[in-house]
Amino acid sequence: MTYTNGLAPIVTVRGPGNLHHLSYASNGGITNAVGIMPAPVAANASESNTITNFLLGFAYSYTGYAFYWDGAGPAFWRVAGSQFVEPVGTSWSAATGVPWGSQINLGVNVQSEAAAAVNRDNEVIVYIIPGGLD
Repeated sequence: MTYTNGLAPIVTVRGPGNLHHLSYASNGGITNAVGIMPAPVAANASESNTITNFLLGFAYSYTGYAFYWDGAGPAFWRVAGSQFVEPVGTSWSAATGVPWGSQINLGVNVQSEAAAAVNRDNEVIVYIIPGGLD
């Protein structure tokens, strides 16, 4: 289960692109927030071989989260501490959904939630994990 006992999703991507993140379903009437976090490209690596790990954060004010990857390379997610991995969604109509305290769902359509959100590019609750995970 996500966001319980510190178990947050980690997204691993290869190459350049943007991780799109949506916070919605506020339990306090706060507006939805949507934005991108670009994957940085290391100066000493080719763009297609750069691996970036993102930790997806949360706020207690929301009960719904979704994300997708728009890069040319592959993207996979896993819950911290788990070896089980699955591919990441590729649009808001086929996003990866992360409901609070539930299992992650693939192919979630959150277009209407994203359209009603305030843009927070580079300010969304997504963190780049420096270095390797293991």
